[in-house]
Amino acid sequence: MITVMVAGLPGRMAKLVTEAVEKAEDLRFIQIALSEIRENWWSAANSLITLVPLEGHEAELKHWVPDIVVDFTAPTAVNRNAELYCKCGIPFVMGTTGGDRDLLKKTVNNSEVCAVIAPNMAPQIVVFQAMMEFATKNFPDSFNGYHLTIEESHQQGKKDTSGTAKAMV
Repeated sequence: MITVMVAGLPGRMAKLVTEAVEKAEDLRFIQIALSEIRENWWSAANSLITLVPLEGHEAELKHWVPDIVVDFTAPTAVNRNAELYCKCGIPFVMGTTGGDRDLLKKTVNNSEVCAVIAPNMAPQIVVFQAMMEFATKNFPDSFNGYHLTIEESHQQGKKDTSGTAKAMV
């Protein structure tokens, strides 16, 4: 059984991750979530989840020692959280955009922790990004004279510029 802790509740993506983990038979959801607020939150599965604010994050990670943390927190928490996960030796998945991305990569690369960090994890977007990268490397002049515009439909609720748009640019 893999134990999962979520960071970023009650945000939209963190809620979706929580619901998926609670439904999975081979995952165990730790009913403590790293957040920037202190309160209790009820999940879709009717589980009471305690949201732990910043000052309690390290203690909770050391107490529960999850197998993995799934992080969809605020853009301002990216680097701080990655440093904490690396310090505690906990692998993580981070879908949160923002922060100093070079520092984020350096933090993970200088640790023993494995991490998956991506601005968008939708399979269609990941494939599209791979196709664009392949095309620019293998057919460098094929888009000369063209103008590409990126528009995202989910941008209204985001706190920062889309990581997907930044990655595509």
